[in-house]
Amino acid sequence: MSQVVVGMAGHIDHGKTSLVEALTGKNTDSLTHEKERGMTIDLGFAYLNSSITIIDVPGHEKFIRNMVAGAASIHVGLIVVAADDGIMPQTIEHLEILTLLGVNQCFVAITKIDLVQDNEWVELVELEIIELLEKYGLNFKKIHRLSNLNGDGVALLKEKLQSLSVDIQNKSNTAKFRLNVDRFFSKKGFGTIATGTVISGEIKKGDEIEVMPNAIKAKIRGIQTHGSSVKRARTGDRAAINLASVSPSDLKRGSVLATPGILNQATKIIAHVTMSKVTKWIIKNKQRMRFHFGTSEVLGRCYGNRLEEGTSGNLILILESPVAVVFDDRFLLRSYSPMQTIAGGKVLDIEPVGRWSTLKSKTERIPARPKSRFKFLIEHDWKVPKVKSSWESLFFIHSDKLSEWINELGIKQSHTGILFTRSGLTKSIQLVIEFFKNSHKKYPFRSVFSLDEVSTKTGLSEDWLKFILTRLIELQKLAYKEGGYYLPGHTSKFSRKDTKNIHIVESIILKSETNPISIPEISQDSGLGTIMIKKCLHHLQEKCKVDMVGKNFFLHTSNIEIIVRSVNNFFEFNSKLTVGDFKKISGLTRKTAIPFLEYLDRIQITVRNNNIRMKGNAVER
Repeated sequence: MSQVVVGMAGHIDHGKTSLVEALTGKNTDSLTHEKERGMTIDLGFAYLNSSITIIDVPGHEKFIRNMVAGAASIHVGLIVVAADDGIMPQTIEHLEILTLLGVNQCFVAITKIDLVQDNEWVELVELEIIELLEKYGLNFKKIHRLSNLNGDGVALLKEKLQSLSVDIQNKSNTAKFRLNVDRFFSKKGFGTIATGTVISGEIKKGDEIEVMPNAIKAKIRGIQTHGSSVKRARTGDRAAINLASVSPSDLKRGSVLATPGILNQATKIIAHVTMSKVTKWIIKNKQRMRFHFGTSEVLGRCYGNRLEEGTSGNLILILESPVAVVFDDRFLLRSYSPMQTIAGGKVLDIEPVGRWSTLKSKTERIPARPKSRFKFLIEHDWKVPKVKSSWESLFFIHSDKLSEWINELGIKQSHTGILFTRSGLTKSIQLVIEFFKNSHKKYPFRSVFSLDEVSTKTGLSEDWLKFILTRLIELQKLAYKEGGYYLPGHTSKFSRKDTKNIHIVESIILKSETNPISIPEISQDSGLGTIMIKKCLHHLQEKCKVDMVGKNFFLHTSNIEIIVRSVNNFFEFNSKLTVGDFKKISGLTRKTAIPFLEYLDRIQITVRNNNIRMKGNAVER
């Protein structure tokens, strides 16, 4: 049977904690201040049976923050209204919170029936409750009248609640584990324990998990559900997880335990926001808000069109602290001060990339439905497409489900798992071809361009660019040689001035004969600037007319061949070449002889052994 979490909701002093005790035998007010004040401050947990957990939440407006943390894991609401008071402000706010978080099923209990002798008054309270629940679209089967004095009606309510484990079946969209931490503590002899409701997947004793957003890895020492040790915890279970190598200081209410490597930290989110039906607040552009994701609360600002009571729209959220969320996670928005629940939201995209104008356009157009959004995001972010496994983690869905979407939507997949559309491929190819055409024209001294450079200039992600370049080479629209990529058949077109400068630089290097020459020396002889000389040298090197024979030393290849022949001749009668020997046969000083010998080592004419050289593999035999 599925485990189900029932969340209490209702105004302060309407008897929520007393009802939990009547149903389970446990007083959930565990804090000293709670008992002294007779008021629930923090979350309380009790077990109706081995499958049903009841969360008792604070009813006072000052502790709504704690109520929100508890509501994040609720499957079914238990609305409590005192017969003598009827519907009160926190009754309405709790209903707002439940519905904004997607809870649509509830039970209703009218408590303190013994305090009201007028049956017509109770019937009026019932009618008000029905009207309110219908307004919020909450499903309920029966309103239970309960007596606080003799417990009348409690047994029937308990019976109906116990059937939930049969009626409700928790299903996970993914095998990946995730749990929002609502409590944590250290227990002597055990260490750190974190509790929460398993949102998806399952965890076993001995498994490794990751604590987010800190990204701390930990091992599972043990697991308990409903006070009993178990081997594993599954979707919907209330679980207490004993963590190894984690201290309580590493956790907080709002931490997330998850399968390692599947959650990302986000501070920028595109979300669909639905305003409360009763709020008088207006969300304006750049307004600072409190955001409740799972069991966490973070501050941030909303950017986009203004939203008023009962309206909805897409906004960009910029958060002041990172949160670990996935697509379609629900959250609440509360005003900064005074604190009131004013809206609910659903995550549409995490850490969207692009300029602000691009993000605003994307936010206005992004669909709320998951499958439609999946295709939209692939088409919109065509420059930085993701692999299939990344989409599985973002949507937190099974691979098979994503494969269905891929087939139905006609999405293409590369051999490395990158997902793309035909239009995205076409635009990427056109962008790369245009880059090479423009770059060859703009930089005539360069014949090839590196992968990093093309990626930076085009904005295409490196993995995607590799796929595009490979495709273009296969189509013979691009070619590759050592150092980079180029358009086949391309010939550099130089201005008359550039052609003259190339000739000047080559002539100076030729005149240096077998003496390597540096860039400052070329500049002194030619009157050209360093940048122009480097461009000329780059072109001459690509044409194999000049080579670098040491750091900033150059020789014409015809003169290099003269020295190489002298070395070949030397090795016909000798097995070892010293620096002194090389200076004699080359006529070079030590300043240029050492760099030249290192160059000969590099091209395998010589092989260095301490201070002498032996014959290399490239020596003519």
